[in-house]
Amino acid sequence: MSPTLASTLGLLLCLASAAVHAVEVIRPLWARWVVNWVLPFFTPGLPRPSKALTHDDQIAMLDAALGAAPRDKAPAGADYIFLMLFEQRQGALAFIAVAAGVLYGLTLPLPDRHALHLVFGIMAALFALVNANHAGIPGLGHHPRVSRNGRNVGILFAPFWAVAAILNYVGFSN
Repeated sequence: MSPTLASTLGLLLCLASAAVHAVEVIRPLWARWVVNWVLPFFTPGLPRPSKALTHDDQIAMLDAALGAAPRDKAPAGADYIFLMLFEQRQGALAFIAVAAGVLYGLTLPLPDRHALHLVFGIMAALFALVNANHAGIPGLGHHPRVSRNGRNVGILFAPFWAVAAILNYVGFSN
């Protein structure tokens, strides 16, 4: 594989997160589309409308979380729910920024892509570690509520992001 092809593939693989999550900048609850229509394939299974979360289901779940906060800590509970959704929107913004960097990088000759490969290579390596952690390999923190589908996502995407990291390393080193 040529260094330019490795570079191009390394950059293109980094578009995956924006392709899936960019719309969440508009409405963070649209993450339900991933939950409803993508994650069931990791069961393995097919999406079923009867099992799909609705907007009203999500609001009820958030309200239940708010209701579970101790009465004297209700403002902190409300801030926690706000922060989770705010961070989801910021994550979507970061994925859009990555996509913009990828698209710009594809217009550059290989020697001028090195800074992008450094950033995206580190991102991909860390994504690989987090996904491996969700798959059951210890390290890089602890997620206290990994679902069965979440574990399966980790099993599949740890190697995906490892390949992206390697390709970005090849692009960086050339």
